[in-house]
Amino acid sequence: MRPPGPVLGTILLGVATVAVGAWKAFDARGTTFALFLAAVIVVELFEEAGRERSREPVETERFQLAAAVQVAAVLLLGPWVAAFVAAAGVVAGAVIRGRAFVDVCFRAASFAVATAAAGGAFRLAGGHVGELKLLDDLIPLVALAVVYLTVRALLLDMVYAHEAFDPRVAWSLGEVAFGVVAALLAITHPWDVVLLVPLGLAVHHANLRVTRLQRETLRALETFANIVDERDPSTYRHSFRVAGYVDQLARALRLPFSDIDRLRWAGRLHDLGKVAVDASVLRKPGQLDREEWSAVRRHPRLSARLLQRFEFVKTQARAVELHHERFDGAGYYGVGDEDLPLAAHFLIVADSFDAMTSDRPYRPGVSRRDALAEIERNLGTQFHPTVGKAFVAVQRGFDPAEVLTADELAEIRSASAPYRLGAIRGRRDLKERPDLLALGGLVVLLAGLGFHETWLAALGAWVGASGVVLQLRARARSARLAHSLRAALHAPGRGAIFAALLDLIGKAWPLSWGALVAWDEDGLGGSIERQRGQGPPEEALLSWLVREAESGADAIVAAGAELGREGVVLALSLRRETSALVGFLVVEAPRLPPRHVELALRDATDEIGLALADAPASGGSGGEHAEPLEAAADRSDLVVARFDER
Repeated sequence: MRPPGPVLGTILLGVATVAVGAWKAFDARGTTFALFLAAVIVVELFEEAGRERSREPVETERFQLAAAVQVAAVLLLGPWVAAFVAAAGVVAGAVIRGRAFVDVCFRAASFAVATAAAGGAFRLAGGHVGELKLLDDLIPLVALAVVYLTVRALLLDMVYAHEAFDPRVAWSLGEVAFGVVAALLAITHPWDVVLLVPLGLAVHHANLRVTRLQRETLRALETFANIVDERDPSTYRHSFRVAGYVDQLARALRLPFSDIDRLRWAGRLHDLGKVAVDASVLRKPGQLDREEWSAVRRHPRLSARLLQRFEFVKTQARAVELHHERFDGAGYYGVGDEDLPLAAHFLIVADSFDAMTSDRPYRPGVSRRDALAEIERNLGTQFHPTVGKAFVAVQRGFDPAEVLTADELAEIRSASAPYRLGAIRGRRDLKERPDLLALGGLVVLLAGLGFHETWLAALGAWVGASGVVLQLRARARSARLAHSLRAALHAPGRGAIFAALLDLIGKAWPLSWGALVAWDEDGLGGSIERQRGQGPPEEALLSWLVREAESGADAIVAAGAELGREGVVLALSLRRETSALVGFLVVEAPRLPPRHVELALRDATDEIGLALADAPASGGSGGEHAEPLEAAADRSDLVVARFDER
């Protein structure tokens, strides 16, 4: 099969680059060239074992020693010879592991092109091959790093994997710095490079250990999911089949590999919360009473709360929580299409299809043909029209591109990464982090003194002094605000305290909305008791709080995009003297709070919690007054009434 045009073009460009590098290699210093060639091959072989394609949402390529060797080769051998070295290492490592031919060619070409481009940028910025001096060559090194990381991410992530642009700045800068250090040592005292070998091995083993721990955790969660499925013969291997349907649909839609992995594992783990549902309820052949329905309706949120505790699967926690919702908003929690992530629609249709085609204690299963027809009848009501249409096409053996329009395909593919939420505004505002300014200034000051650069030392002193002044000013302002907040707690009644707190906070940190949320004892829901302004939908707010409530943090912060809003949302946990969580004070603002507001809220959190804490509110999600699901939907709708509730 012929590779796509961009992939083929990259391979041809890489071949040309490597050919020039091979020709230039005859002019390179033989010993240096041979040593780099040996080093990059050994490193690639060493790293290739941990780079096997996995079907898990874990990051297997954090810090790549091969990239550091490539950077060092650029500095000592020049861009063209370094490109040849980079390609040779990729090919050698892949041959041993038996990778696919096109994959090997593309990776080798990508690294060759990225290395050659980085070397060209280094030269254009004033750098000289075989010579390196700090701080004179700082700008050329920055140019090398920016070009190398950008070209590598563009080719490997966007062109080949169809992922979003992600240069992995933190890890990648470490790779470049490691390569620069190796080059500096090789230029002055070549044998000193040997000292970097143990450090490189330690970093590599640390990466492998993290990846191994993540995989072991996933395996434990998978075993947990199997145990849940095996509690009832009618749901045996249910989550396994749902994951398979989701995977099949995502691949047919040609979603990025990372999205496919996340969607599949969301399907695999979507019913973990059923561990809290009594097996007799799941096996009950008759109609469930209110208390039983309450237990069943809690399981999606229990699943989400569990997944939220694991960083590498938390991105799909909201989709898991909403897998019993409907497109028209008549599901478990009443969340409609606008607030449902695309991953939730995948789970909804896959879960419903498997439920319909499986025998359950309260009704026999139906044929695949009847189940697909039922999905078609409920497009636009229970199921997302586009996702449901694509699912039916895949199950009938057709390519979704044959039944979906170009706009519908683009809609799905553009929304296929709900885990990429917007950045929290104000997080990188240095004036709100005077401690970092002070420490950074001290480092620059010491560097200036060490390099005998007066101007650098003066700059560091000025930055450090500014940071100290800003920190002292923030401390003084926070003390005054904390005193005012404590005084406001003496207002009569919760309503008056709530209003006084919002007034005080709003003067120092402009707020667009605020709410006082009462929390249920079971920790799976609550209700907005009071609010000021127009905030996010209550279900979206409660969903977020359910997932984050057990984080242990006194202040929970999220980008507004997580609740379908702009700006930043902050929730202060309200606890009684027994540490029992009874509510939240939630506010929304355009950006993170100023430093003095953050410090004041941190100092007064306990007092605010005790003042606002009251007896736990009754009712709410999962409470004793919860309505059974049949009350929210037409009993004649077979899919809703009996097929996918448990």
